[in-house]
Amino acid sequence: MIIKRNGSLTTATTLNPNNVWSGSAFEYLKGPAIIAIGLMSPTTFALSGLLSACYVGATLVAEEYVVPNIDPAIFGRNNAIMANDFYIQAGGMGGDRIVNTLRNPTAGTVAYDAIAMITPVGGGRRR
Repeated sequence: MIIKRNGSLTTATTLNPNNVWSGSAFEYLKGPAIIAIGLMSPTTFALSGLLSACYVGATLVAEEYVVPNIDPAIFGRNNAIMANDFYIQAGGMGGDRIVNTLRNPTAGTVAYDAIAMITPVGGGRRR
């Protein structure tokens, strides 16, 4: 299962609601799963500094960190590449909510590109 989101945040704002994955059919896990998250900011280096925190269920997976910046003029792309940009991996159980918060403390509008790949595990038929 894949969730894909992109957008932008203006100066000194947060998402509302503050979850990149809000509204997705896969925001809440259906059963045991491994989640891989790629989150990047495809803006100029002058506007780097977007902040994110990641939770799976009640577990804090990544405390507020600076989202990696990929300047399209330098790197020639503006979307996440699995081998390079999937920094967060976590496991979760059924009912756990995937949350990535975003906060923009910079002086300009910052874009973001996010993708979550959810891989069910555990063979639920044996339970």
